[in-house]
Amino acid sequence: MIESITMQGAASFSSTTPISIDIKKKVVFLYGHNGTGKSTVARYLQSTTDLKYQTCRYTLPNSQDYQILVYNTDFIEKNFSQDSFEGVFTLGETNVIAEQAIENAEEKIQQLESQRTETQNNKKEHEQRKTAQIKSIKDHVFKVKKSYERGDLEYCLTGFKGSSDKLYEKVITTPLVTTPPYTFDSLLQEATALNDKTAVKKDVIPSITLNVGSIESNNIFQEIIVSSGDSYLAELVTKLQNSIWVEKGLIYIQDSENQCPFCQQDIDSNIVKNINALFDSTYRDKKQNLTQLSSQYQREITAINDVFTSSYADITTTEFELAKEKLLHTLQDNLANIQRKISDPSKKIELVDSSALVQAVNLIIAELNTDIIAFNAKLDSRKESLATINKRFWSLVRIQFESDIQSHKTLVGGIDADIKSVTDKEVGLTQEMTVQNNIIIENRKKITNIDTSITNINRQMKTIGLEGFEIKQQPTNANHYYLCRGSVASGNGVYKSLSEGEKTLITYLYFLELCQGSTDSNSSVTANKKIIVVDDPISSLSHNYIYEIGALTHKKLIKGYNYAQLIVLTHSLYFLHEMIKYLPSNKDDFEKKCNLFRVTKNTTSNIIPMQKSDIQNDYQSYWQVVKDAKEGNVNKVVLPNMMRNILEYYFSFIHKTDALNKALEDLEESDIEFKPFYRFINRESHSDSVNINDLGEIDSTRFIDKFKDVFVRTKFEEHYEKMMA
Repeated sequence: MIESITMQGAASFSSTTPISIDIKKKVVFLYGHNGTGKSTVARYLQSTTDLKYQTCRYTLPNSQDYQILVYNTDFIEKNFSQDSFEGVFTLGETNVIAEQAIENAEEKIQQLESQRTETQNNKKEHEQRKTAQIKSIKDHVFKVKKSYERGDLEYCLTGFKGSSDKLYEKVITTPLVTTPPYTFDSLLQEATALNDKTAVKKDVIPSITLNVGSIESNNIFQEIIVSSGDSYLAELVTKLQNSIWVEKGLIYIQDSENQCPFCQQDIDSNIVKNINALFDSTYRDKKQNLTQLSSQYQREITAINDVFTSSYADITTTEFELAKEKLLHTLQDNLANIQRKISDPSKKIELVDSSALVQAVNLIIAELNTDIIAFNAKLDSRKESLATINKRFWSLVRIQFESDIQSHKTLVGGIDADIKSVTDKEVGLTQEMTVQNNIIIENRKKITNIDTSITNINRQMKTIGLEGFEIKQQPTNANHYYLCRGSVASGNGVYKSLSEGEKTLITYLYFLELCQGSTDSNSSVTANKKIIVVDDPISSLSHNYIYEIGALTHKKLIKGYNYAQLIVLTHSLYFLHEMIKYLPSNKDDFEKKCNLFRVTKNTTSNIIPMQKSDIQNDYQSYWQVVKDAKEGNVNKVVLPNMMRNILEYYFSFIHKTDALNKALEDLEESDIEFKPFYRFINRESHSDSVNINDLGEIDSTRFIDKFKDVFVRTKFEEHYEKMMA
């Protein structure tokens, strides 16, 4: 059976907003006033491949096995516009062997169809697994958007932020790079710099220079600088190794007034002379040289520190910091050693050669300069540089999710194998069903004819009171009928002379017979593969015939034959009541078998579900239109006519027509805004196009307020409130 229908862009249905309904029930009713769009639904099901319905959809599993038969004005025009119409082949003469063959084939088809349905369900489960797996991997990969959508790499996501499908397609079509020399962080840094509109070219960092090589290699630091041997004190001082101590004490002798600065005893000039002789000019020159070297070394350290603080302050890499600190630490150690040499010239010291450390720092600066040169080049070609980052970004994303993608492919490969297996089985079962259908076709030829359908239609016409009419087989074309009225054949225009009601009855009887058989003697479509659509078969009938049509529809389409589905569209509440009374009265049983929908139209058509309890009589229906107009669910142009019908029905029923007329006249005289509405109401049922034109632009709120005033003035406000509740 048809599971769902979606209407879009056809007739009064919106071209932008699809209207969808689920109709997975045996019997479906669509009720709505004329002009709301019911017939459009029927015409779509009648011609689903017509280009005018290209945006409409319906869901019907194994649709190739089904036949949709639609009764509407188009069906009548197509089949009865000529005086001759196609015969209906139905089962007639008895042939036990053929009937048994058909019965066996139909039973076999049911078994095969049951197996195929199970196979299709399995296939659907596999397809749902595949869909879920595909959605899972796409959602998983789509998480990359959250990681980078608010940073400087967000531009790489342009065109992919709103669709997990597109983003996933981008990832899997990106070539896989094995070991890229870049990371997300490095790309982010590049993108940040390039995206900065104020970014300018960077200056190349100068190499550091340090003029300490001659100092560090000076031989003086390896000399043992001691006092002179010309003094008789030299041997003692050398033995005691206290020349530094004596040297430092000299400054005190000058101020001691010939007294020893240590023992306070008088000392003679000879001792002082010999003490001074210990530190001759050679000793003093070497000490001064050491002091100069120390000062020069200190200046170089200060200079390099100033350079690091100023020119290299922006370099914050760990590698550079370590190399810099190692160099400065070595220089400070060398300076400390020089100071120790000055303090004790007799000691040998060895300074560390800092040239290798300077070279290490300059190598790092050279690498940084390489990056700076590259960055400056990128600034010169910013667009191309960002494009390169974009390409690298997606290669990293591909690497990030590669293992997940491969696992996904393995899973989907297994599912595809399952789908292929059940698909092959489905094809095999369908082929077996075709074999059985051919058996049915061949055996039906032996027992089908149009005589039985002629008899059935003629008998049914007499049953419902269509006397004087008869269907006969055409002498010149055994597969066609013609209609007789008494002794007058259809060749003399009998069909064209029929009233609309008579045409409806005869064509509907023909349609019911067609549902049981086929105009094609080779057809193998069984009843349970036929979907019957009936569009307003009582539009031109009296109430007596509405009952007959309702009873026939129930007997022939609902009860008598096991059709796949029946869809009935009608504007008549009376007919709808007639149809529903044949269905289960229990609410649960009714809802298991039947679907009810209401078709409405404001600017565009809409289809909404309705309950059995929502079905009303004509009077209630008029009130429903007023409420719908108040809510904006129907076109307000129908509002005045519905109000006029309500007033006529209600006040005639309660015999208060005089009270109605007086209230209308009083309102017309006292309220100028009521005059257009009064003129329309006062025409009673004899309306014409002037009625609508007199009203101009209809204001729903205004007219409903005036409508309520009528009930207030006639003291029936309680009835108004109850009906509008």
